[in-house]
Amino acid sequence: MGMPDDSVEVAIQGGMAYVRVHGRGTFKIAPGLKQFGMAAIEQDCKRLLIEMGDCLGMDSTFMGVLAGLAVSLKKKDGEIVLRHLSEKNVFLVKILGLSHLVSVEQGGAIDPIMPAGARVLETGADKNTITQTMITAHETLVEVSPDNIVKFKDVLSFLKEDLKRVPGQGGAEKSALNNNPVA
Repeated sequence: MGMPDDSVEVAIQGGMAYVRVHGRGTFKIAPGLKQFGMAAIEQDCKRLLIEMGDCLGMDSTFMGVLAGLAVSLKKKDGEIVLRHLSEKNVFLVKILGLSHLVSVEQGGAIDPIMPAGARVLETGADKNTITQTMITAHETLVEVSPDNIVKFKDVLSFLKEDLKRVPGQGGAEKSALNNNPVA
């Protein structure tokens, strides 16, 4: 049985959380990753090991979630380790200012084995949750690297306006997430 496109496989074992990204790390899978990561931190996991060998690319929302988890882990003397990043993904980590928040391990073979109990995260978050996650992720990117404000000022403004239009938020039915996501 193959993994779904653009998915995250996760497990917790012995105080360590394991994540394997399949396909692209995007705003669609970011809410599930954030929820898993925060649950792992609450369970006193001090290390979040993320296998990126199968990751084709990352968007800014996904990277903002990684930054937020890294900040939360650092407060508890923990760390995020990104393994087997492509050159493109290493560049993204550097350009968005995450290189001081995460450790990058490039060497060694990609370990295909996840700990027992590994599961694929659900990706079916509602539009409100996705939009909230996108806003928080981009605000985090700006906090960790103030140079990012130039990159994400318009995105943040757009997302905050869009949140007002999400059903259940007192606005019209149309959401930017029905069109082209900007992050």
